[in-house]
Amino acid sequence: MLPMGELTNPGQMRLALVQVVNWGTFHGAHTMHVDRNGTLLTGNSGVGKSTLFDAMLRVFDARPRSNEAAAQRAGGAVEDKRTTFTYMRGKVGDKAVGEGSASAFQRPGATWSAVALTFDNAAGTRVTVSALFDLPKNGTESSVGRYYLIDNKPLDLTAIEGIAEKRFTKSALDAIFPDAQVFDVHKAFAERFRRLLGINSDQALPLLRVIQAGKGLGGSVNNFFRDQVLDAPATLAAADDVVEEFSNLMSIRQRLEDVRQQRDQLAPVPGLNKEYAQSLLDANRLRDLAGEEFEAYRQQLAVTVHEKTLERFKALAQAKAKELGAERGIRDGLAKELRQLEADYNNQGGNAISAIEQSLENARVGLKLRQQVEESARKALADAGLELQWSPAGWEQAHEHAAARSAELKDDSEALKELRFEAFDGHATRKRELAAAQQELVSLKTRKSLLPPSSIENRSAIAAATGVPEEQMPFGGELIDLAEGHEQWRPAAERALRSLATTLLVPGEHFAAITRYLNDHSVRGALRAVDVSKPLAGGALAVEDAADGDLLTKLDILAVGAAADAGGWIRERIALDFAYPCVEDPDELARLDKGLSLGGVVKRNRHTVEKDDRNTSRQDYVLGFDNAAKLELVAAQVEDLQQELTKAAELAQSREESHQGMSRQLEALRRVAEDHRPWEQVSAAVAADELARIEQRLKDALTAQADLEPLRANIEAARHKHQSSTEAAAVLQSEYRAVDAQLSTADSLLDAARQRLAQQPPSDATVTALEPYFADFGDVLEMHELDNLANQVRTRLLAELHVAESRGQATSERLTRTFEGFVREWGTAISADHGTSIGAAGEFESRYHAIVSDGLPAQEAEFRQFFNQRTHESFSTLLHLLDEERRSITSRILPLNGILSEVNFHEGSFLELDIKQTLPATAKQFKDAIQNALKVRHSRPGKTVTAASAALAPGASSPETDDDAELTTRYKSLETLVKRLGSQTPEDRRWRADVLDVRGHLFIQCKEHREVQGSGSKPAAKGGRTKAEVFMHADTGSMSGGERQRFTAFIMAAALSYQLGIAEQGFTTYGTVMMDEAFVLASEEFAGAGIKALHEFGFQLLLAAPENVIDLSRHLGSVTEILRDKRTNRSGVLTAPVIGPRPGTEGTWRSEANPVDIVLR
Repeated sequence: MLPMGELTNPGQMRLALVQVVNWGTFHGAHTMHVDRNGTLLTGNSGVGKSTLFDAMLRVFDARPRSNEAAAQRAGGAVEDKRTTFTYMRGKVGDKAVGEGSASAFQRPGATWSAVALTFDNAAGTRVTVSALFDLPKNGTESSVGRYYLIDNKPLDLTAIEGIAEKRFTKSALDAIFPDAQVFDVHKAFAERFRRLLGINSDQALPLLRVIQAGKGLGGSVNNFFRDQVLDAPATLAAADDVVEEFSNLMSIRQRLEDVRQQRDQLAPVPGLNKEYAQSLLDANRLRDLAGEEFEAYRQQLAVTVHEKTLERFKALAQAKAKELGAERGIRDGLAKELRQLEADYNNQGGNAISAIEQSLENARVGLKLRQQVEESARKALADAGLELQWSPAGWEQAHEHAAARSAELKDDSEALKELRFEAFDGHATRKRELAAAQQELVSLKTRKSLLPPSSIENRSAIAAATGVPEEQMPFGGELIDLAEGHEQWRPAAERALRSLATTLLVPGEHFAAITRYLNDHSVRGALRAVDVSKPLAGGALAVEDAADGDLLTKLDILAVGAAADAGGWIRERIALDFAYPCVEDPDELARLDKGLSLGGVVKRNRHTVEKDDRNTSRQDYVLGFDNAAKLELVAAQVEDLQQELTKAAELAQSREESHQGMSRQLEALRRVAEDHRPWEQVSAAVAADELARIEQRLKDALTAQADLEPLRANIEAARHKHQSSTEAAAVLQSEYRAVDAQLSTADSLLDAARQRLAQQPPSDATVTALEPYFADFGDVLEMHELDNLANQVRTRLLAELHVAESRGQATSERLTRTFEGFVREWGTAISADHGTSIGAAGEFESRYHAIVSDGLPAQEAEFRQFFNQRTHESFSTLLHLLDEERRSITSRILPLNGILSEVNFHEGSFLELDIKQTLPATAKQFKDAIQNALKVRHSRPGKTVTAASAALAPGASSPETDDDAELTTRYKSLETLVKRLGSQTPEDRRWRADVLDVRGHLFIQCKEHREVQGSGSKPAAKGGRTKAEVFMHADTGSMSGGERQRFTAFIMAAALSYQLGIAEQGFTTYGTVMMDEAFVLASEEFAGAGIKALHEFGFQLLLAAPENVIDLSRHLGSVTEILRDKRTNRSGVLTAPVIGPRPGTEGTWRSEANPVDIVLR
């Protein structure tokens, strides 16, 4: 202690006054003065010393443990049941009530209590901290009201009494204490009075309570300092900051990983998009090449072929003309020779024979012609069906019979013509039906739905344009089928539910997109779509109310998976709008307000029935989960129609043949009826007779002039040669004309081809593209060869077109799947504006390039910057604090040894606090892991060499140049540490304490230095100490009770000085220490040494000890005795000075109890 004049430690806050009202046995108001040099509370056991200490504790702690000193003596086995409520009531014992008992209180009605502690720094500053409590008349433990005050003067009890008729309120207390600070929460009150009293450490007040309760060290010196003295190190909060800061980095890292995954998902898009565009270009190019462009190029090749043909025919014509000229020369020579021979023959009398020969030749020609006429006439009679004798009489009868037969067959001909038309019409009808059935069969094989192809195509178009999967847009009919055992009701159900079955059921989130599509596009036929997310009023109740026999009970509704919402909507809609009782007898409908008959008659209300037979065929049905039955039905129908078509073709062919036969017969009858030539002009027999007569004349003439036979032979030979030459010339003439005609035709075809080519010539690109396909064109000489080659090329182009289209379709589907997967996982505004169809490919590719060029580099830069700056800084701060906190503890403890060395522990010995660093392996590993991840090393205490500063050294690499793999490894290392730091598992919490709580990295024990006087040596300069032995005190296990209390006092004094902080003046700003049951186990010598140690550290002592156990009064400034009236069970205080009494007051006691409340005995 540092007295200044009559004052001790001026500037230090010490307790000066205690005010207690209605607290336990202290009934009414009591005031106790506390000497600045310390006060001893004494008195017999049970008079109220601990009660007074508990009252003072209520100011420092909102929920203190009562009478801790007694509990400590009992080893904690006795639980004290005294509370603020029992202290306020002032329990005096239990009284009998019937067969039981009840507590008896001094203050059973409405009451209030107060505890006020006034501190004075002996330099003009006073602080009074007070706790006020009130209870209503029948109040219980939970009814206690609590308020707290801070003022600069003692508590005005009279003012409080003036408002005590009612419960305390903050506003009422503010009114009577305008200069005071009033609190209704102890935490805010404690934070304020701690600053005013100079208690800056959170650990100081708990340590003061430990000392007051006399708990001792609780084991070893090290454990005491670690658990009770040393503040929680800043490393714990710093680690929390690291976890919080790293969570931001983890969020950035997650965003980076997300962007990388987005990049990876979209990485194929540019290539696929390019491939898709190339496929479209190839397909369009091939489509153009196989279309008009192909025909234009083919026309160009045709011109070439025609030019080749024209040249070939020109050469052929020239050759034929030359050959014809030569043959004509030969013919003319033979003709001249023949004419000379004929002249010689005629001059020798051969004219008559020549005339007969000419007549004979004419007769032969006439017979040949007459034979043709007779054959034609006979055929006409046969075609007309006239069986008459070929004679002059029969020929005359033929005219009459032909006219009559023609009239007879006219009606038959008209009937046959009608039958022919019917057969052809039937054949055409069957052909159309077969084509439609075959088309439907192909359609059914490519889908499962029973809905018409137009409906399926409408849905496919909507799905492609909006990106909504088709399976999310079922038609009503795809979710409805007839239940087992009710198949006979299918025709009726089809009629009743067709409008609902063809309705498209759309999820609510896609309804707007479908509406926009329908507004902007045309559809095949009609289409109705409904939003199935909208609840149907009364729908669920209607389903529950469905009666047996209603249409709904005869149906199966598909309501699982993707169709769950739509199926539920369908069920409710049928229950609401199609709640038809089903009756097999149509007469029963008359007795119903509404219903459905087996024949498909719908009765919608009492006055309306209807039936729709527009789609009654089984192939028109639309209800069913799949189309297996319909597929089988249509396949059978196709087979039947093929057989019917064959029969219809045979019938049409038969009737066509009959019609043609009838037409030929009628035409023949007409020719016969109109042929009026006489018999002589149609009979070949007359001409044959004429020929025979002329032949006889020639024979007679030749016999008469036999000497001209040689000349005739020569003429015949010459005539034969001339005839042969003439015929040869005629053949050549014919051939020449044919070639000339072909030449003209070729020329015309060439002109026409050139005109067509001029109208639509092929482009240079087309020529370049198609030339490789027509590599074999050089061998083509004829148009049919060109046609064959062109067909082969077109087939090849169409095959390549199919490949390009298939490749484009496959690429489109892959892109669409990529887009859908991207949207499912990440969601994007792209799908809202452009969908996920192939039309959005450009947007998704732009998104990819934006990610690669901007998004990903920005995220990587943000992650790298955050890691190298803020994360680096937070972990570096933690590393620094791990060293700094250990140094701080050492630097605060070691100065205490200066005071301990000045106070004798035993005669000729003093204590010293010894600190050693004991860093656990886990803590070292933790530190090394951080340093490795940050690339840092500690060159010396207090200085951290970071990667940023180390980069200035030769060969060092800065964080900015780290590759991603290294940075990721460092990040993962820190992430592992952070996850353990933030984990709440018991194992990780223990690990966290091991690596962060530097209190566990130090071992504190106490050294006792004992003097050893050397024989014959000179006394030392200080106390004669020449040599010292050192004894280690890690705990108090081997000490006696008194020695333990003495040792504890020394350690407690040092601990308090550490917590409260010894200022430059040599003492703490706050200086009051309360000790209950103080030194009861120590001798006066040990107790005096302990008190002296506390004094040397600058503390004011308020000690409580029974007067019959130990006398500590000579070490303190005053003695206050607590007395209790056994009759009233009420306590009071008497105070007498010990040190420095004022003149005339030596040894005088003064009572500070209410004289009305207590009688001293």
